Amino acid sequence: MSHNNVFLHPKPINLMSLTPEQLAKIQQKESTLPDALRRDALTNYREGYFFVTINTRGYAPILSYISGRADANDGAEDEPRCVYTELGKRVMECWRNIPNFYPYAEAIDCEAMPDHFHGLIHIRPGGKPHLGQMIRGFMIGGTHAYWDTLGIDWRPQPGVITRDYRDHDHTRSFRGPALFVRGYNDVEAITIEQVETKRRYIREQARRALIKGSMPDCFRIHRNCNSHGWTMDALRRAFLADRYLALDSRRIESTLLAILPRIQMLSGSTNLAQSPNQSASAPNIKPVLSFIGMRTILAAQCKLPLICHRSDAMLFDVQRDIVLQAARKGAVIVSAFISPKEREIKKQLLIEQLPVIEVVDNGFADRYKPTGKSFYACAENRLVQISPWTYAYSKDIKVTREMCLVMNQLVRIITNKDDHWWKK
Repeated sequence: MSHNNVFLHPKPINLMSLTPEQLAKIQQKESTLPDALRRDALTNYREGYFFVTINTRGYAPILSYISGRADANDGAEDEPRCVYTELGKRVMECWRNIPNFYPYAEAIDCEAMPDHFHGLIHIRPGGKPHLGQMIRGFMIGGTHAYWDTLGIDWRPQPGVITRDYRDHDHTRSFRGPALFVRGYNDVEAITIEQVETKRRYIREQARRALIKGSMPDCFRIHRNCNSHGWTMDALRRAFLADRYLALDSRRIESTLLAILPRIQMLSGSTNLAQSPNQSASAPNIKPVLSFIGMRTILAAQCKLPLICHRSDAMLFDVQRDIVLQAARKGAVIVSAFISPKEREIKKQLLIEQLPVIEVVDNGFADRYKPTGKSFYACAENRLVQISPWTYAYSKDIKVTREMCLVMNQLVRIITNKDDHWWKK
């Protein structure tokens, strides 16, 4: 094997050769894995397009550094780009070498950011190896490249028996540390129509990193905050919007108890409209919120709710026009953007670069940042995303009707306006 050819073909496990006891042990081990490491049982990982993100161990910024200016045009001398370290170049080579070991795979695109790696891959039908085997081989190759930079002699010697390259926690081997963390997060099957979108996302990573680095306050996640009126009683009132729940107070209480594990709760919190140096709110236990974006939008004098009810479907064009007109005059539109009609209005708000507060259906992971147009809207102080939920890892998080009721109630609390203000 040449020095540069660091990709290893992993040996697959033949499940048919395992005993029932061994299979049971594997299933037991899988059940203890974090959700982010489990694969979707409904996805065929032997064919399709997949977008993969893998973090370096400890988020070590050793693959590249970002160069250029965030406002430079594409093709300019100082356009944003990743300048790869020798290790980063080798890792990129590992990804591009995947088809040499798996002929049914096509390594479409990739990018080595300082502390994580993005890869876009197409697995054509007909091959037996699945995505996990390919990623495992890539990660082994990356670790071997890492060992080369550390001066670790890892190559097998003739007649010498060596132990496995990783320990059970995948943090280091018996020879040296692993380059990547265990597992690969943010893996998703995408359609051929979404491939170009993902390629644009990969190409924009350097620019986005420069923007985020230059605006740390804008992209900092503010946690354990309180909005005036966001209380347990407010949560109960959320369910009164459902005419069936409203008829039975016991059902309201049982519904509240069922959804409470997802609600952020804390004793003592900071008011959303306050700066971090101002006094905190009362220390009683109550629901709290997290948000990302600038406080100036949250402190705006005129905030208006956008909730499209089915009973008003015939009046949607009127509602849309009034909402957009109010936003053009300076109002901040607040919505969970649940229904297609609400999302239609959101799209127009972003096109016209009008201010928005979006109530989102999941909490924020520690390294969360908005995506697509929302990222640039946040960077330009036109968007705040706010959430009442604790973060839960899920590719397709299920949004229940009860969650929608809670999010719409938060919209009312933030704006202190009636849903039907646009009719008056």
